[in-house]
Amino acid sequence: MIEHISVALPEWKVGAEEIAEWTGSDPEFIRGKVGIDSRRFLREDETARDLAAAAVRKLIDETGIATGDVDFMLTVTQTPDERLPHLGARVQTACGLPTTVMALDISLGCSGYVHALSVAKGLMATGMRRGLIVTCDPYSKMMRRRDKATVTVFGDAATCSLVDGDGIDRLGRFDYGTDGSGAEHLTYKGPPLPGALAAEDGIPAENEAPDETGDEVPSLHMNGREILNFMLERVPDSVDRCLERNGLTRDDVDLFVFHQASRYMLTLLARRMGLDIARVPIRIGETGNTVSSTIPAVLSDLAASGDLRGRTVLLSGFGVGLSWATTVLRT
Repeated sequence: MIEHISVALPEWKVGAEEIAEWTGSDPEFIRGKVGIDSRRFLREDETARDLAAAAVRKLIDETGIATGDVDFMLTVTQTPDERLPHLGARVQTACGLPTTVMALDISLGCSGYVHALSVAKGLMATGMRRGLIVTCDPYSKMMRRRDKATVTVFGDAATCSLVDGDGIDRLGRFDYGTDGSGAEHLTYKGPPLPGALAAEDGIPAENEAPDETGDEVPSLHMNGREILNFMLERVPDSVDRCLERNGLTRDDVDLFVFHQASRYMLTLLARRMGLDIARVPIRIGETGNTVSSTIPAVLSDLAASGDLRGRTVLLSGFGVGLSWATTVLRT
């Protein structure tokens, strides 16, 4: 079902030493425990549309697919450049996709790619032939340089997956979940959207973004300890439910491709589940946690090295929402 995956990264590369200077951290802690040597960030004049469109154009170049053969495009993002129109509309015209394309944004982060696969499978069951799944969540647009909890972890990337109705049966049944009671553990805190009639002269003063002088500045906030606890509580059960629905056991799975939260989190998850770490690919060192793009980026890397061929692969995304989604892919 997944024919090809392309990955686009911004040019600006930031190493562990620079991140350590920003945050007052130890660069060896960032490399060793978090597992990230460098990551890429968009520059101030670059946008999510630029990055997402780069991934789509790269896929078109690498596969030679005619844009007229694309029936739908699902764009997974919670960090679009504007509240409206949706990012998919911007990418559609930027990449010259036909106006017959159904462009739909999916407002999910870390679990979004797996959710998008289920939507794509449903669309193809209705007769659509080929589609694109685009992921793009440039968290650099929301982070503060001094925030150790976020800027040491996240990086920017976009991916584009070509999915085809042929072989749709290779994608198994899904397990999903949402627990909004934990939403505050990973959230963007910014000024509220004012009403259109809130003030005669525009946005009222109390809704203006404050200067970057304290904790009230609009930015990404993450409680890493609570996200870790959420992962350990929810993901193993989701994996087992998904495997049961697909008539499989953990021993039947060759590779467990989890959302790349951090090296520490994935190592701990593998230990908790009794998995050989060799079956849990960790590909975070040169990119950081790229949110919705981590799972497709790992799949792209595994495909390039030939490690996907003939494998049974479990995919599980978890995070912002809080939400999770798990499925099985037979390659």
